[in-house]
Amino acid sequence: MQRWSVLGFLVAAVLSIGLITAGTASAVGICKCDSKKGFQNACLPVCKEANEKTSFFRPAVYFGNDPAVNNDPTPLNGTSLKFLYLAHPSRQGMEEFRQFLEKHRLKAEAEFQAFRQAYLRAHVGPEEFVEAEKMRDEALVNYQHGMRAYLTTPSPR
Repeated sequence: MQRWSVLGFLVAAVLSIGLITAGTASAVGICKCDSKKGFQNACLPVCKEANEKTSFFRPAVYFGNDPAVNNDPTPLNGTSLKFLYLAHPSRQGMEEFRQFLEKHRLKAEAEFQAFRQAYLRAHVGPEEFVEAEKMRDEALVNYQHGMRAYLTTPSPR
């Protein structure tokens, strides 16, 4: 019975995230330009431009509608966005990127709060709670890196 209440709580949290973030842009994605994973076809030009002047691989913002790039459920996790590259964004693209960051920051926080409530009710163990906290913390750090890139990128005319 307790598992059903946890499942119901998690489903409600995910649905509320969908309502909060409905209507936000989906034409932005993060290309994780990592040599180990290879480049996705849509990311190839962006990654090539982002990494041609550096000796390391860095992530880049993709402004387009490729589902392979845009459907990452946790785009703020998995790689550091410290050296994020924004390639020639339009004014609308910059706003979509800001909304993208905010949407996924809210999602990470809501997922963590759902795990926190489940942990306080002893529905999940401490290992799962610690893992959820690490995921949330990584997403928040990458949100800050993304906002720094957003604020320091020259405004398009």
